[in-house]
Amino acid sequence: MLQRDIKGLILMTILIVSSIVACSSTDKALKEIPFGEVETLLRKADELIKAGKYEEARRFLERVKAEDASQEYAPLAQLRIGDTYFAEERYEEAEVEYEAFLDRYTYHTYAPYAQYRLGMTYFKRIGSVDVSYSMAKQALSAFEELLRRYPRNPYVEATERRIKSCRSVLAEYELYVGKFYFKKGSYRAAIGRFEGILRDYPDSRPEAEALYYIGLSYKKMGDHEKATEAFNTLIERFPNTEFSRKAEEVIASSGSKP
Repeated sequence: MLQRDIKGLILMTILIVSSIVACSSTDKALKEIPFGEVETLLRKADELIKAGKYEEARRFLERVKAEDASQEYAPLAQLRIGDTYFAEERYEEAEVEYEAFLDRYTYHTYAPYAQYRLGMTYFKRIGSVDVSYSMAKQALSAFEELLRRYPRNPYVEATERRIKSCRSVLAEYELYVGKFYFKKGSYRAAIGRFEGILRDYPDSRPEAEALYYIGLSYKKMGDHEKATEAFNTLIERFPNTEFSRKAEEVIASSGSKP
């Protein structure tokens, strides 16, 4: 136990010393570059980024933003700061930097890139279905804004794939909530969620399952006509799915035919 604590203390000391040395080295390099030499600052920042020294790179980039009187390099520095945070998977900080760029340089050549990367800061934070709704919603909004504002951007194909993924996540979330209501016996609320999937997220993976649960919900409510209608729609549209086979079994057990 004592030996492990000593090793941990040694490691922490090494990290602190390394950090101090790195800061000292960066301070010296910054002082050696005269005020206003923004191209030199940007070149040095690029070298640090390639070396994975993102914190140090940001110090050079902040100077570019502050000293670029022409405003030719400041927008690029703003973007690069966002990219360094993105590379470190610090997506909230990256989000702030990309938004700042878009607020200030809405019509800049790199604005489509900033908008795409903003969407990706949300997209990268999508996790399990029960906690992903907010991130998927924001990512979808950012990607749709990219296509609306910059229709000829070079990220159209990738953006459309991301949009499809976001819609799938949102549809899965609606299914998750709908099934929660179904299990509670709140069938009307469940139907609202399942029908929302059909309306708002057509061609998404949960469609067949949503139709199946719509049928089950109406059956539980005693509305056999609407239940059979939902099951028949499922069988017609998704004949080879597990849920279609289940629907046929339900119809057969209730004495009706599709």
